[in-house]
Amino acid sequence: KWKKKNKDKMGKTKEELEEEEQRNIEIWKVKQLIKKLQKARGNGTSMISLIIPPKDQVTRVNKMLGDEYGTASHIKSRVNRLSVLGAITATQQRLKLYPKVPPNGLVVYCGTIITDENKSKKITIDFE
Repeated sequence: KWKKKNKDKMGKTKEELEEEEQRNIEIWKVKQLIKKLQKARGNGTSMISLIIPPKDQVTRVNKMLGDEYGTASHIKSRVNRLSVLGAITATQQRLKLYPKVPPNGLVVYCGTIITDENKSKKITIDFE
C-alpha cells in the first residue's frame, strides 16, 4: 500500500509549511533590521559598517581593525575619537564570537547612534 502524506489544501506537508514559516520569520526579521538601520543616525564617523565576504578570514579582518584603531587614535576631536575607538573595540569583541566567517558571509554594524529622545546609544548588530 502507498502511504499518503499529510498534506494541506496547497499540497504542502506539515514540515514544508513549518520551513516556509521559519523562512518568512527570518525575512521579516531582516526587513525590521533594515528599517532600524535606515533610521539610525549618528554624529560624524562613529558608525562602523563591516561586510565580510564568505571565505575571508576573521584574523585578517581583526588585523585590519587593529590598524584602523591605530589610525583612529590620532583623531583630534576627543568625543569623536573615543566614539570611533569604542566602535572598533566592540566590533573586534563581536568578531571573537566567530571562529570563521559563516558560509553566507558576515555583516557587522557597530557604533553610537542618536535615539529619538536625542540620547546616545551604543549598538552592535551582526548577522550572517
